Amino acid sequence: MVSYANLGGLGAREGTPVACTWEPPPPEPPQVYVAAAHSIKLLPWLLMLLPLFLLRRNRCAAVWWIWLPAVISAVAGITITCLTTGNEWSLTQAAGAFVVGLAALWLLMPYLGSRYRILACLKTLGVIAGFSVLGYVPTLLAHNNGWLDFRPFLAAFLALGSLAVTLALTFGGLSVRRRFGRIRFLCWLAVWTVLAWIAIATPFVIYAALESHVDWGEPVLALLVISGVTVALLLPLVLLSFFQPFYRARFFDWLNLPEAGRPVPRPEGTTTAP
Repeated sequence: MVSYANLGGLGAREGTPVACTWEPPPPEPPQVYVAAAHSIKLLPWLLMLLPLFLLRRNRCAAVWWIWLPAVISAVAGITITCLTTGNEWSLTQAAGAFVVGLAALWLLMPYLGSRYRILACLKTLGVIAGFSVLGYVPTLLAHNNGWLDFRPFLAAFLALGSLAVTLALTFGGLSVRRRFGRIRFLCWLAVWTVLAWIAIATPFVIYAALESHVDWGEPVLALLVISGVTVALLLPLVLLSFFQPFYRARFFDWLNLPEAGRPVPRPEGTTTAP
């Protein structure tokens, strides 16, 4: 390497050559490995659900099945967020915190039911939003390394996501009350998730359209992506409620389905042994 400067006759143009060795930077690790590392870091946050196992209705062995879908949802949400946002740490933390809120809903479902659906919705919204924001508190208290702090907006986004999940589950249950089917419920859940996010995002899109020109393709794509991620986070927990008897009775009772948790009626003319 040789330095060069035109000094106008006051000295040599070129300096003394200096030998240096340049090594290219190491390649960045694949996004899948980064997502796996983030998942391992965020999984301990699920431990804040442990106090809920002390409740009277959660003192049984079957309730521990919640860890399986909770871990699957957390890993899936963090992986999807890493792959779609380019390893944005705040977003991956928000995805993990939101899973905490969803798992808390399944653990507290016996305490959230009500004959008035509006009251059940309000209690459900409070549980999901409360535990999601609680899981995001360590991120809010951490030092901000970027020049723009998105963490308060992500905390508000967790509350909006809680509203979307509450509406999707509630209206999904109402849509299959007359004739329940697993595939039918999942289809309605996906439809109502999209509709819930559209209803939530519409005021913000209208406000942005009044302020400046809006490319409608971007908001539509963003809504579809957010709806897909929401369904992906919900799917393991809903499948648990379909195939595990303890959570199936709990989930159906929360949805106020007529056949929820009721035993199969005995055929007439049969007797039971004393």
